[in-house]
Amino acid sequence: MSSFVDVAIFPLPNQVSFPGTVVPLHVFEPRYRTMIDESVEHERMIAVCHVKKQIGAAKKPQSIQRALNTNQASYLPQEIFSAGPCNILKRSRDGRIYVNINMRHRLKFDREIQTLPYRIASCSMLHDDLVEPSLMVDQQIEIVDMILNLIVRQAPTEVSRFNRETWLAMDPQQFSFTIFQLLRFEPELMQCILELTNPEERLQLIVKTLTDNDHEFIG
Repeated sequence: MSSFVDVAIFPLPNQVSFPGTVVPLHVFEPRYRTMIDESVEHERMIAVCHVKKQIGAAKKPQSIQRALNTNQASYLPQEIFSAGPCNILKRSRDGRIYVNINMRHRLKFDREIQTLPYRIASCSMLHDDLVEPSLMVDQQIEIVDMILNLIVRQAPTEVSRFNRETWLAMDPQQFSFTIFQLLRFEPELMQCILELTNPEERLQLIVKTLTDNDHEFIG
């Protein structure tokens, strides 16, 4: 992949996505249905990202039919996000699209090259600092065991599906992102973790957060 890549931007409040995870979406707005179709056609990645602020509110109340034919609220996206290819799963009779976005890369917004009907931005790859994996092993073990305890408390029927050894065998750098297949923190904290370029610091922050508070296991 070149240093810069064009990416379609799908801003969603409170949605922070990480490389190595899959983001399911139910897409109904006309502009974003167009974005899905054009992105698939042109093999363009889609970024699903948290937002800085709302810049235009949706009209309320409104029917499903109106929502399917008018654009809703507009948001200013965060400048660091994850992106990946889109897989269309299903289309409903009224035009809604159900998709999975397979997050592959962490990117940084460089410049906007299209504003309407949806944003396309030229983005650069955001790379991690080099950290010796052996320095992060203890933190990885601690996180895995804390998550196992979380599952026992919140979703005991899921314990048998949690393969501890698989998670421990994962590269710590990859682990520090992929673990968010299982966890959900507050959006601003997750955005902070996403922006960190030191994987050891990411793991330290995850450990601290799990130690200080009880969090949601999303499975």
